Amino acid sequence: MALLRRDSLVTRQLLRLVLLHTAWEVGSGQVRYSVPEESKHGTFVGRLAQDLGLEVAELVSRMVSSGRRDYFEVNLQSGVLFVNSRLDREELCGQSPLCAIDLEVIVDKPLRLFHVEVEIQDINDNAPAFSINELNLFISESRLPGSRFPLEGASDADIGTNSLLTYRLSSNEFFTLDVQKKNDKSKSSELVLRKSLDREEIPLHNLLLTATDGGKPELTGTVQLVITVLDVNDNAPVFGQSVYEVNLTENTTVGELVIKLNATDLDEGINKGIAYSFNTLTVLEVKDMFSIDSRSGEIRIKGELDFEGTKLYEIQVQATDEGQAPMVGHCKILVEVLDVNDNAPELAVTSLSLPVPEDAPPGTVVALISVSDRDSGDNGKVTCSIPPNLPFRLVSTFKNYHSLVLAEAVDRERVSEYKLVVTARDEGAPSLSASSSILVPIADVNDNAPAFPQPVYTVFVKENNPPGAHLLTVSASDPDLRENAFVSYWVVERSVGEQPLSSYISVHSESGHIYALQPFDYEELQVLQFQVSARDAGFPSLCGNVTVQLFVLDANDNAPAVSPAGSVGGSPGPELVPLSAGAGHVVGKIRAVDADSGYNAWLRYEVQEPGAAGPFRVGVYSGEISTTRALEEADGPSQRLVILVKDHGEPSLSATATVSLSLVESPQAVKWDSRPRGGSEGPLVDMNVSLMIAICSVSGLFVLVIVVYVGLRCHPGPEVMCGSGKATVVCSSEVGSWSYSQRQSRNLCVGEGTAKNDLMVFSPNFPNSAVNGEKEIRQELTSNSSGQFRPIRLWQDGSGQVILDGIVLQLPSSRMGLAATQDEFYLSNSHRHSSASAMAVFRGDSLVTRQLLRLVLLHTAWEVGSGQVRYSVPEESKHGTFVGRLAQDLGLEAAELVSRMFRMVSSGRRDYFEVNLQSGVLFVNSRLDREELCGQSPRCAIDLEVIVDKPLRIFHVEVEIQDINDNAPVFPVNEQNLSIAESLTLPGSRFPLEGASDADIGTNSLLTYKLSLNNYFTLDVQVKNYHSTLPELVLKKPLDREETPEHRLLLTATDGGKPELTGTVQLVITVLDANDNAPVFNQSVYEVSLLENAGHGTLVITLNASDLDEGINKDISYSFSNLLPFSVRKLFSIDADTGEIRLKGEVDYEVKTLYEIRVEARDKSPFPLTGHCNVLVEILDINDNAPELIITSHSLPVPEDAPPGTVVALISVSDRDSGNNGKVTCSIPPNLPFRLVSTFKNYHSLVLAEAVDRERVSEYKLVVTARDEGAPSLSASSSILVPIADVNDNAPAFPQPVYTVFVKENNPPGTHLLTVSASDPDLRENAFVSYWVVERSVGEQPLSSYISVHSESGHIYALQPFDYEELQVLQFQVSARDAGLPSLSGNVTVQLFVLDANDNAPAVSPAGSVGGSPGPELVPLSAGAGHVVGKIRAVDADSGYNAWLRYEVQEPGAAGPFRVGVYSGEISTTRALEEADGPSQRLVILVKDHGEPALSATATVSLSLVESPQAVKWDSRPRGGSEGPLVDMNVSLMIAICSVSGLFVLVIVVYVGLRCHPGPEVRCRPGKATVVCSSEVGSWSYSQRQSRNLCVGEGTAKNDLMVFSPNSSGNVSIEKPQQELTLKSSAAPKQPNPDWRYSASLRAGIQSAVHMEDAGVLRGGPGGPEQLWPTVSSATPEPEAGEVSPPVGAGVNSNSWTFKYGPGNPKQAGPGELPDKFIIPGSPAIISIRQEPPNSQTDKSDFITFGKKEETKKKKKKKKGNKTQEKKEKGNSTTDNSDQ
Repeated sequence: MALLRRDSLVTRQLLRLVLLHTAWEVGSGQVRYSVPEESKHGTFVGRLAQDLGLEVAELVSRMVSSGRRDYFEVNLQSGVLFVNSRLDREELCGQSPLCAIDLEVIVDKPLRLFHVEVEIQDINDNAPAFSINELNLFISESRLPGSRFPLEGASDADIGTNSLLTYRLSSNEFFTLDVQKKNDKSKSSELVLRKSLDREEIPLHNLLLTATDGGKPELTGTVQLVITVLDVNDNAPVFGQSVYEVNLTENTTVGELVIKLNATDLDEGINKGIAYSFNTLTVLEVKDMFSIDSRSGEIRIKGELDFEGTKLYEIQVQATDEGQAPMVGHCKILVEVLDVNDNAPELAVTSLSLPVPEDAPPGTVVALISVSDRDSGDNGKVTCSIPPNLPFRLVSTFKNYHSLVLAEAVDRERVSEYKLVVTARDEGAPSLSASSSILVPIADVNDNAPAFPQPVYTVFVKENNPPGAHLLTVSASDPDLRENAFVSYWVVERSVGEQPLSSYISVHSESGHIYALQPFDYEELQVLQFQVSARDAGFPSLCGNVTVQLFVLDANDNAPAVSPAGSVGGSPGPELVPLSAGAGHVVGKIRAVDADSGYNAWLRYEVQEPGAAGPFRVGVYSGEISTTRALEEADGPSQRLVILVKDHGEPSLSATATVSLSLVESPQAVKWDSRPRGGSEGPLVDMNVSLMIAICSVSGLFVLVIVVYVGLRCHPGPEVMCGSGKATVVCSSEVGSWSYSQRQSRNLCVGEGTAKNDLMVFSPNFPNSAVNGEKEIRQELTSNSSGQFRPIRLWQDGSGQVILDGIVLQLPSSRMGLAATQDEFYLSNSHRHSSASAMAVFRGDSLVTRQLLRLVLLHTAWEVGSGQVRYSVPEESKHGTFVGRLAQDLGLEAAELVSRMFRMVSSGRRDYFEVNLQSGVLFVNSRLDREELCGQSPRCAIDLEVIVDKPLRIFHVEVEIQDINDNAPVFPVNEQNLSIAESLTLPGSRFPLEGASDADIGTNSLLTYKLSLNNYFTLDVQVKNYHSTLPELVLKKPLDREETPEHRLLLTATDGGKPELTGTVQLVITVLDANDNAPVFNQSVYEVSLLENAGHGTLVITLNASDLDEGINKDISYSFSNLLPFSVRKLFSIDADTGEIRLKGEVDYEVKTLYEIRVEARDKSPFPLTGHCNVLVEILDINDNAPELIITSHSLPVPEDAPPGTVVALISVSDRDSGNNGKVTCSIPPNLPFRLVSTFKNYHSLVLAEAVDRERVSEYKLVVTARDEGAPSLSASSSILVPIADVNDNAPAFPQPVYTVFVKENNPPGTHLLTVSASDPDLRENAFVSYWVVERSVGEQPLSSYISVHSESGHIYALQPFDYEELQVLQFQVSARDAGLPSLSGNVTVQLFVLDANDNAPAVSPAGSVGGSPGPELVPLSAGAGHVVGKIRAVDADSGYNAWLRYEVQEPGAAGPFRVGVYSGEISTTRALEEADGPSQRLVILVKDHGEPALSATATVSLSLVESPQAVKWDSRPRGGSEGPLVDMNVSLMIAICSVSGLFVLVIVVYVGLRCHPGPEVRCRPGKATVVCSSEVGSWSYSQRQSRNLCVGEGTAKNDLMVFSPNSSGNVSIEKPQQELTLKSSAAPKQPNPDWRYSASLRAGIQSAVHMEDAGVLRGGPGGPEQLWPTVSSATPEPEAGEVSPPVGAGVNSNSWTFKYGPGNPKQAGPGELPDKFIIPGSPAIISIRQEPPNSQTDKSDFITFGKKEETKKKKKKKKGNKTQEKKEKGNSTTDNSDQ
């Protein structure tokens, strides 16, 4: 305030600013609200209308949500702003601390824009999330405790306290978690190793890292830490055993595998890879003899072994891993060379006895086999064998000879041949063998009968089958071979009735096809059962049978047969029916039978004649004839009934019976006429008595069977037959199909004489009877005495033991598999295993005891006879050393040694021993070295063979060589080098050493080791297999390469012999460097600034890390962290060698302002260590983003009547840059009826500046430009196409005012008549035109019942057929209306003319004479040629040519004396009548029109030729139809003729009397003359009217012609009835003007609408004179009769012009009146006659024409105002066609 007092100018300026800001705030309407995110739909935000100062009633507003979807909505009734859709702050604003949604509120009248800002408040709705679900870490097991491993932290989408995270690690003993705060207050977590890892102990660690945010409630996120422990080479390869012993024969080939060594290393990767090699101290002799594969460890022979040269090889092998500091494992292989068994046995088959019949007995010799082996000793001992489970065995005959014999019975059907492999194997090591295959085929024996797959075949055959029809095929199989398996078939003959079975069926002997030899007849044979036999061609042959059941199915092949005619009482003649019988009286009964069955025999009765109208009926199924009502005399004296009897078969057959009934006063019997109507039937017999007898017989037989069956069932018998029952029909259906079943009844027999039937089984098969079954079983058992069955005796003692042929069996009865007949049992082969097991428990078997004793004695004799003697002698014994008294020990006399040719063989070795032949002593002959002879073999012996003759004997002598301690322990090398890593090798680590070897055995080879004193290592000796030892060096203190890089130790080995011998080796241990230092950056966080327009390849920073290790452990490679997002990897690259980070993508300040790059430095050790650092890259903004312009809302199109100020569009502009770079201004081009109005901030409104006119400019294209204030400035533009909306100001218009269409009558409903089309110059819905018919009444029906119009296409359709006779012209209006609002419409008139079709036949007037008296027309015989007899009067309801009639005489033709006028219908004579013409003539007159096709009718005229003229009687009955049936009515005709003749005579007398009676004078005067037609062109049509009055007596006159001159004046002169029309002589009719024609459309389309008959009779009242009104017609008679032709120009098919008025007309003219209107057929002219009142001076007619003429007349009448008269004329334009 002090400043304000000092400076009033400043005060005023500040006040103005405050007021201006306040006005801006008020004018802009800025309102701020806040709402928590995730608020539900409908959550209250604020009272928007109240806060904006708006009334609720004014809230017809539209709200726009700043480029986002509608998150908020306004309740227009209350003005409250509420949440409309889900709000997610993180989705809307991300990590921005302020999140708000800008809303624009627009109201009109006047247009105002308000800015509303809704702040979205954060809630703790997002749990911490790690970038990955599982983090994999790889840590070497050599890492020391305290090592750190950075972890990727979690992120929380929330802000503030909700995003503050704390971390927690799952409990474990190896790792802890260390969380550190960064400069930006974020946290980094590191995994710290607190205990050394051991991959061999735990290769994988799974930990759970949990991040918890600071919200309420707390939310957590987890990541799985999978720590893989990387291997370090801290385990040396280890062999499975330290010493391997291998025996090789001396003939082992080069390349043969000696042994495959397998060493294992607990490490992995390259540390686990092992390379095998010989020890460096291995002698050259071993290297020349053996080779080793460095990868597989396979040792193979590469030289030739010689047992005599070297018997034992010792190979030293070492396994070295592939680690950086390799470790070595050792083993020893002792290869003993064995004497080879290099001669395989020889086997020869000397004799064969093949094939073997399948019935050969066991013991049959199949083959003789000899074996031999050129080797000696065990190598020469040969044993022969064959595979087990074969029915053969080898029997040793003598020495090396064997016999192959049959061990058990064979069955060819089970196994057809055996392939035996005889193997001869010696006892050498390895054993050698030889084998030979013997194929032993089994010869077939006919031991199997043919067998059918089923015991019964069932076949269904429909009767009347054709002869030779295939019924079924049976097939039997025989498992034998060749002729034994060839099956032939035949039918077992038997009689079927009186005929043999072979006459019915036959079977093909080879295929088994069964054929029918004749048709089956169901009425004669229903079931045919027979057997088919199948026999093989073996010797002797065997056969098998099968039962075939053939069921014949009924066919409808018998028509019903009606019983012979006869009355109920038995008397012949017609059935007499009393007239007094009432309804339901039974007259008689039709009896019919059908030989078929089922539906085919179910009969139905119907009355065929006289039909349902007669007084009688018949029972549908009973055949009883009864009355339907009480009889009457009108029914006549007799009735004739035709009864139809038909069955229900398919197809149905029938017969008829004729019944004659006489109606009398008393009842009598009915006479039957059973003549068949449907075909010829055989004579049938009344079967009532026979049926009764048959029913009684069957019933009695049935009762008898029941009694016998019950008796048999209740009677106990000692023997029970077990067999099948009889085939029984199970089910029958109405359609004639039958099912059958076979009943099997089994009686279980318990004891003797008892039977219990407890099971009834229905089976589709017919098994053999019990007796036949027993025979077959016994025959089979007897024939198979050596095969499948054998008879035995079996019984059971009191203790329950089963005794079989004297042997006690412990067998359960349920497993014996016995088939019993009385007391004899049969044991099948299928249970031999059970019997064999039972034999094992037999109580005594002396045969087995004797066999065992023989084997013991034989073995003892062999042991004694073999002469085996054993000696022992120490190695290195001198020559002559005593070994043993050989002759004495062998039981030989020393004196016999020479005579018996004593000799000794040393089994392939040189002579180490010799025998003194004088004393029989065995002594040493040469030096014995056990190590040379046997190597490391624990037992060393020399085998000697002693042979003596007389007799020949062989003795075996074995001399064992005993070991002495003559070899000191020997190490393979004098100096052994070891390499051990420093820090990677932990205390307790073991390093195997190469042990010493001692050639001695036993105690002499047991070694002990001792290590020289030192501070780092101890010695541990492990005892291996075979009591060998393996020394291991154990680390007891960690090594330090910097302190002691090399250690030298002495290892001493001492054996266990007496005296002790020793050997030594020098151990040289080199300490290797280990990768125990990770690379380290000079700082943990680097900060770099980078412009967003920096180019590709720009250097960001160069990193530098150092490693204290040496060699490859010191070399460093740089890379991004695996957890670095892909988006960062796309922008930056790092050089692996230099550590340079460069830009490889485009950074955008608007996308991201800060990048955090995690970099790793990894050394190049095989097990690398890693160092980490963070690089923070800050992006600096430049003006690189042009403004963005968005049309947020359109109000398009703009109606052309929109007022200025109308808002067209809302435009929002934005710039992603910041500062001045983000400030934007908008503009549009000048000289347009639009302007931009700034609303708030970056929002503008495009409003209408002035009125627009669509007809002048239909659309405007505006370019809105937005430009920022950056340097340099950037701009953006957007085009807005503003179309001007149309207003509905044009109504639809038709191209023509009137449519004319012609339709032929009888059109089908739905016929398309025409299409109307209107156009509207407006657009879219304003131009969319729909059509409808303007409704009005047409007669008594609405217009919509006649036609309809399609609302869219304008197609007009006929809804019903038009009838020319009812409606000729239909005029209506069609309206077209657009879809605008309001809609506009236009109308058009449619004139529809109906064209006539020839659809009405001519109608002849009723018959009658001219004088009015009935009867035939009387023609005087004196009449000459041309005498007019009468006239045929016919009319046709059609018009034009369709109504032009032509008359012809149809009968008696041209030869008769009469003719008819072709067009007049007058009947006249052609010549003078003669008596030869007969007393009467009958003419048939054909009347037909000229339509297409022509229609016709006939009239019959009866003429009587008499002396005086009489009236002609007409018979106008049409002859177009067919005559009905004529009845012979002789008696009735006679009576009728007499009656008619008498009546006729009476009529003639009366008529003659009346005709001869003098009457009053008759005046003959013509009718009124009538003008026919007048046209504007001055041409006239006329018609000839003939009026005939036949006058008898005085004053008769004939007026037969009235001609109207075409030159008459336009007015019609009508005289009174008493006046006559006088014609001038000059007024003769002229030919019609040939120019009077119509256009093709009129001639084709316009037909007449009114037909009148020839003459009209108008009566003036009671007793008044008749008025004969003229008929206008173009039909002319023949030229000679004065008739004229139809007028030229009457139009196509306009054959007849007829005007008529008659009683049927709605309007009748009174006396002296003229019809008010005439219509001329085929012409557009309508003659309307207007009669003025008598006192009127005006008398004129108005002529009206259609088409253009009619339109002119209408306009004239419209001007005159005579609309009422016009409607009346249109309504009465159609007249009725009725006869007068």
